[in-house]
Amino acid sequence: MPEHFDKERVAALIGMLKPARLTRIVDIGANPIHVPDYDALRQMGGCEVWGFEPQPEAHAALVANARPGETYLPHAIGTGEDGTLHVCASGGFTSLLPPDKRTLDHLGRWHKAMQVVETLPVKTRRLDDIAELPPPDFLKIDIQGGERDVFGNGREKLKQAVAVVTEVGFVPLYQNQPLFHDQAAELAAQGFDLVRFLTLKSKALGGPSMATLDWRRHQGQLIDGDALFMRRMIGADWGDEALKHLAILADAVFETFDLAIRCLDILLERGKLGQGALDGYLAHVPHQKAAR
Repeated sequence: MPEHFDKERVAALIGMLKPARLTRIVDIGANPIHVPDYDALRQMGGCEVWGFEPQPEAHAALVANARPGETYLPHAIGTGEDGTLHVCASGGFTSLLPPDKRTLDHLGRWHKAMQVVETLPVKTRRLDDIAELPPPDFLKIDIQGGERDVFGNGREKLKQAVAVVTEVGFVPLYQNQPLFHDQAAELAAQGFDLVRFLTLKSKALGGPSMATLDWRRHQGQLIDGDALFMRRMIGADWGDEALKHLAILADAVFETFDLAIRCLDILLERGKLGQGALDGYLAHVPHQKAAR
């Protein structure tokens, strides 16, 4: 759960904005290894979730625990071509791309975790070809190297999306893996700008001489992280509904409260929101300025 999530504040925000429908979240790579940041919003019934997970056991677990408003499909999302799912000993490393042993040797880690224990032939589906999927407001994606292919083959579905959170790599854990700059270039071409990194992970490089050192103090190599991209706001004419969904996501999922408030200020200027309601929300935002 986000550190400052407040169910009452978020419920009041949604009640104040009155969006025409629930905020729609698409989660590609929905394998429930970690609780997603949108979980608290989902538990309070504040969003609709569409998840994709091709690993049979993980998909079955998602379906078994689905709440109202959640739909989980077993598709591997990608280019629409045939592929191979490389199932790793540690399920979180499973990918359509094979591990890159050169990188693992360089890092001196993850050889066992990324050992391929099974390969499964899969037919990938283009995001744009999923007819039953309505356009999302927010895309969360973590599929171990295949993210750029999803973006490039989902341009129509993503046209009304206000935000994307994607796992980005800084070293190629997989063969021919598109890295952060590759993803950022594709998203920029679709009108998304980097807002900030929600998480970043660094590790120490391996090698026999590192055995004498405290590796926790020598984590010099960025590995990966979760990056928040937002549809370009500067010079753009956003619709009211898009602003409402972004405000809800910025508060309840990203904890980027200045972004939520910017959306509310625009709605206030348009007469879609009253000053009293906005002031009531502001009073419950974390990190208030100290009274003088």
